[in-house]
Amino acid sequence: MKILFLIFIFFGFSFANNFIDAIKNGQTDGDINLLFDYVNSNPQDKNQTKYQTGSFLATTFGLYYKSAFYTNFRINIGFRGALPLWEQSKKSSYIGGFGSAARDFWDNNRAMIARSYLEYFDGDTSIKAGRIEDGSDLISNHFDGVWLSNKSIGWLLIDFVYMNQYGMVLDRELSGFDKIQRWSNGSPIGYTRYGGAYYLGLTFEVLEWLKLKAYGQIVPDIYSYIAGKVAIDTTYFEAQAGFIGGYEHRYSEFSDNSYLFHSDVGGKFEGDFGKVYANFGYINTSNGAGMGSLQISGNSFNPFFYFSGDVLNYHRAVNLVYGKIGYEASFLDVYLVYGFNWFKNKLTTDYTRYKQGEINLYFDWNILDTANIIIHFLNTHGSKSAIPNITQANLIFKIRF
Repeated sequence: MKILFLIFIFFGFSFANNFIDAIKNGQTDGDINLLFDYVNSNPQDKNQTKYQTGSFLATTFGLYYKSAFYTNFRINIGFRGALPLWEQSKKSSYIGGFGSAARDFWDNNRAMIARSYLEYFDGDTSIKAGRIEDGSDLISNHFDGVWLSNKSIGWLLIDFVYMNQYGMVLDRELSGFDKIQRWSNGSPIGYTRYGGAYYLGLTFEVLEWLKLKAYGQIVPDIYSYIAGKVAIDTTYFEAQAGFIGGYEHRYSEFSDNSYLFHSDVGGKFEGDFGKVYANFGYINTSNGAGMGSLQISGNSFNPFFYFSGDVLNYHRAVNLVYGKIGYEASFLDVYLVYGFNWFKNKLTTDYTRYKQGEINLYFDWNILDTANIIIHFLNTHGSKSAIPNITQANLIFKIRF
């Protein structure tokens, strides 16, 4: 981030007049949120995990600025913060610190740089360097690094990503940014010696409604993967299927290789009233390591909330069947997801087959042009001996400006 700041200064002094005009013609936006969150865990695991019963009330806020283009460049700068107003417990211990709010808002990260990067765009090539929020199939966390996209060949999109460290900067979560860890004998021994993760993706637009994708990522000495996907998107029908093969290297947390197979089919109908859709899918992971290191930088295959779907992310030999229905309009976004997992415990010495179901309900209503009410509700139920069952609900009142 220091390098990005120096680049901003360089542009400011080198091209003062035009640069200042670009700054003056920029756009700002922001939001203020009042958030109440409740979690009930059965059983509880108080060893700094999220599986603890508790609730809190907090206010969160964000401010973003995007300059106009100067030649082919522009800058994006963002900040987010959070302030707990009430906590059910001040003594609860999480990775992020102490108190019920530390589950989502880490003690040392309650004021953070959000989306902030220098961008170059010439019509065919886009380069972003800084703190980036864009995502791909296996990159859904925010990260510090570089993202290069090129579509000089009309039917081919090339993406290259360098990820130095990753974390979360959202209205409902502020977590610390961390580098990818090296492991030995079940314990972390430091961070990758090769700067981070390197990703390359090729997306082929075979037909207007048919795309093929090949992609892969490597963190030298820790893990790598190669993957392929086919996606169909028509007026009323959409489907995708793909396979990711993961290779756990010498300093991986996992001793077995990993894989993930995913498929999803659905229908949709759009009109003046909005969009109605329904999807059904299936996901399977490896018997030895499950997703393994594939979940480190996040993934887009999890049909549940980004902060849920723990069976898929952390356990092994997962067979997940799920369905999703939803409605989108200018004033309302609502969807319901139900999935059922058959899986084995992440402990390799436990060969029992467990079961757990999960339901997610999301509701986002624009009560005014600049105000929203947002509700998340989730419940997991089933084999609590392998993973605690959770009921979680949060209510957010958001004002945008």
